[in-house]
Amino acid sequence: MTDRPSFREILDSRKTLLFDGAMGTELYNRGLFINRCFEEANLTNEDLVYELHAAYVKNGSQVVTTNTFGANRFKLRQHNLQDKTVDINRKAATIARKAVGETGYVAGSIGPLGVRIEPWGPTSFAEAKEAFSEQARGLKDGEVDVFSLETFYDISELDQAIQACKEVAPEIPIIAMITVNMQGQLPVGTPYDWAVTKLLEWDVSAIGFNCSVGPQPLLSMVKKVIEKTDLPVIVQPNAGLPKEVDGRMIYMCTPEYMGEFTKHFLEAGVQFVGGCCGTTPLHIKTMAQAFRHQNAMRSSELKGQSEFSISEPTDPRGKSVEASTPVPPSEKSKWAAKIAKGERVTSVELLPPSSVVPEKILERSKKLLDSGVDAINIPDGPRASARMSAILTAVMIEQKVGIETVLHYTCRDRNLLGMQSDLMGAHAIGLRNLLLVTGDPPKLGDYPDATGVFDVDAIGLTNMANQLNSGIDLGGRSLGEPTAISIGVGVNPVHQDFEYEMKRFKYKVEAGAEWAITQPVFDLEALYKFLEYIEKHNIKIPIIAGIWPLLSFRNAQFMNNEVPGVVIPDAIMKKMAEPREPEDAKKVGVAIAQDMVTELGNSVQGIQVSAPFGRIDLALQVLGL
Repeated sequence: MTDRPSFREILDSRKTLLFDGAMGTELYNRGLFINRCFEEANLTNEDLVYELHAAYVKNGSQVVTTNTFGANRFKLRQHNLQDKTVDINRKAATIARKAVGETGYVAGSIGPLGVRIEPWGPTSFAEAKEAFSEQARGLKDGEVDVFSLETFYDISELDQAIQACKEVAPEIPIIAMITVNMQGQLPVGTPYDWAVTKLLEWDVSAIGFNCSVGPQPLLSMVKKVIEKTDLPVIVQPNAGLPKEVDGRMIYMCTPEYMGEFTKHFLEAGVQFVGGCCGTTPLHIKTMAQAFRHQNAMRSSELKGQSEFSISEPTDPRGKSVEASTPVPPSEKSKWAAKIAKGERVTSVELLPPSSVVPEKILERSKKLLDSGVDAINIPDGPRASARMSAILTAVMIEQKVGIETVLHYTCRDRNLLGMQSDLMGAHAIGLRNLLLVTGDPPKLGDYPDATGVFDVDAIGLTNMANQLNSGIDLGGRSLGEPTAISIGVGVNPVHQDFEYEMKRFKYKVEAGAEWAITQPVFDLEALYKFLEYIEKHNIKIPIIAGIWPLLSFRNAQFMNNEVPGVVIPDAIMKKMAEPREPEDAKKVGVAIAQDMVTELGNSVQGIQVSAPFGRIDLALQVLGL
């Protein structure tokens, strides 16, 4: 027997769980012909169904859904299997239970009947309810942990399914999911917010969305639902909208894309996340990484300021160690001195080489120095890519070119000891300006199976750097003298959960951040809202605005639709769509960025401009240099 909590206890505790992905599309991909009854496979091809469940569990699913979406007598009648309804459902639950073992959970899948019910069709409410009851009895006999009513587009039919499950097994929780289109309506035209209101009246255990659309359209709807109720919320999107490729319908969302949106769903407060059509075990594997990443971040947040506290430090023998007087910001670097004096700073972002040849980045850095740029911004493995060491790239630029760098430093690739060693070494070699960030998970990059460390996130890393600036290491020992790191942090003014981002940003400032650089901003109204917020809440820190010159309409579409956290206003999208020639599009993109820099004026401490594909000429045009 297992001592795992019941699913109802999971609901009450608000513990997040990862569901599985698609059943039908994956069975088809594994050789089950489209003209077969997929639910019959529970009786005739048990091994195939078990292997799919096991693949999801292996890749991180904590809840698997039975292969019973269409296992009701109306749909089974098409294959002359209606008399086996209870057997098929019971067997499906048994197979799923075997796959999850003693620690996982089984969700009994119940989908629409496939027929119109009154008042839109000849099937009565009573007939519909009896069909759902028959299916629920089989799932109950198979000992499912929760009923998963999914992909319902008729709210009246969903009502009958809910009533049936309650009568058959009142002890089993009910998850009720509707399916919506891009406009937020059920396929029959019902607005999703009205449908949610009805679900709340019907006393189910959790509500949510699945199927039909990809993750992005569901995010805003989910946030509105969470604002409306304290009930647990579930989201199981398709792997994007399918596209026809050589006569086949292909789901285009990559595992990395689904993983990124999983993080956003969790940040928004969703308790259960999974996938629907087109979602494979590989998608689930990446989504599981997002769960682990989010749990680590929340753990760090809960620790708050206790992590790496510099109050009353002691050495390993328990003796108190006196903190050194920190180096004043004005004495740390030229960059830090300008910020401390309230002067405007400029930087241009250049990616470290993807080869072992540094000449191009050195040449570009020299041109930027001659043009009057204050610093070169060096990302640390952006989007988890494998490039030349950001630290060594920064050292070469500073030593061979003579311009300061702003070095991104991430938590992804090092444990606590490695991070302390790097920060001490960066100070010793002369690197002073560090932008401390959590880092993109490895699943987004060139080597998705690489291990992300994430001993701490950016809040903990900021605490660490601040402690080193007081002359004390992680073990409470004196460094002899303090480091002189000018501590910068990142912030996203257009984060989907603005309050959550502001809470974390406040923690970073309290941990010792001295300045901040925003992610690329295209919506100045959102940036002004952010600036007003930090002023109102007395979060006093210089802000450097990130600006990205768009290269084309396609580039703008990608940034707007596929890069989480980036929002490009319709007016800018329209401008980028007008040019017909590539060079004309670049000119428009630069002009838009120039206008933003001009409008921002002195409302920010400085500007960081990205140089897409190394085009420093575009970055200099944006800066007016």
